[in-house]
Amino acid sequence: MQSKQWKILVLVVICLTLGSFLFLFKENKLEPILAGIPFVFWTGFLITALVVFATFLGSKFFPFEDPKKQ
Repeated sequence: MQSKQWKILVLVVICLTLGSFLFLFKENKLEPILAGIPFVFWTGFLITALVVFATFLGSKFFPFEDPKKQ
């Protein structure tokens, strides 16, 4: 079961990365502005927070054991 969750998390992170660089982060795109913060900054912050959360979940669902661990 953990292997399936791990693969889903990897797919989510890859989709977030590709989607953000292909569609969200465009040169000179400042609108819409949220609380005076340009689009690129707040979307970048949101994507980063999601990737960090996925990394945290990935540490819990990592399917492989350390062979040196006794």
